[in-house]
Amino acid sequence: MDRHPASSRLSRALSSLREILGPRDQVFQNLLLEQAHLAEQAMDLLFRYLQQPSQELAQAIGALEERGDSILSDIQRALREALVTPLGGSDINYLGNALDDLLDQFEDMVTEDLALEAAGVGESSYADRRFGEVLDALHGACSLLPEAMEALLRRPADAEATIAQLRARYQDGKRAYSMAYAAIMAGRDDEGSARTKNRLRWLRQHLRRIEKLANAMAGILANS
Repeated sequence: MDRHPASSRLSRALSSLREILGPRDQVFQNLLLEQAHLAEQAMDLLFRYLQQPSQELAQAIGALEERGDSILSDIQRALREALVTPLGGSDINYLGNALDDLLDQFEDMVTEDLALEAAGVGESSYADRRFGEVLDALHGACSLLPEAMEALLRRPADAEATIAQLRARYQDGKRAYSMAYAAIMAGRDDEGSARTKNRLRWLRQHLRRIEKLANAMAGILANS
């Protein structure tokens, strides 16, 4: 005979609740992880695009952005239907929107860049080394996004170190951008074209988006 029937019933109820809610937790985790992987893939395509621009690469980035929109809609619908979420609902919504904004920016950058090309705005050797350093830092940061997101959602003990790596990458990019901008202001890069300078401006915006994401992830980890 069970000497603690109330305790046993509570234990069974909690176990059943975990069985019901567990898969729902996975829904949010899977959607956010897919978004992070999309950002990584889009950055890979952007890296290739900046080496050799093409309509095909621009369209591929656009397709990833459309998939990101669909995932964000799925996240928002799941939030409306969820009773319990693995993170705060506002945190999930913020991460989903921030990743979607990053994908939007990638698409906007190549769309604008192709428009400049069509208008006859050419390229030059403007700040090749500095531009490359900014691009490499951004590329490295985006490659860390899936790992950082997975750690935050599934392995919190590992998340702090991964987020720190993410922050280090965007800090490298910000320093490289500052050097490139200083060269522009000093007039030492007068060979640079408007198109290349515009690309540099976009890379800075991408770095800012990564910075906001990393700060949000660190805040969520600290409050969890």
